Amino acid sequence: MTDYRTDIRALIDPEQSDLLPDGGRLQDISIILTDRPGDPRGLPPAAVTLLACQARELAFELLVLAEHADRQRPGTSR
Repeated sequence: MTDYRTDIRALIDPEQSDLLPDGGRLQDISIILTDRPGDPRGLPPAAVTLLACQARELAFELLVLAEHADRQRPGTSR
């Protein structure tokens, strides 16, 4: 089954990080899908936490898909 949400947010939560042996931090990136407030479907938020490398891969795939979608629309040039 597929659920559709209307809004998406990406954020870095400083509390969702791990201390590395060298003193650095491994920072996670959260992706949160929600419906607009008052939406009659009332689906709860869906969230995933990604490593930086996973977020980069997702961002690249989204850019590729956006370019492809733009090419499908007449009059859109890039």
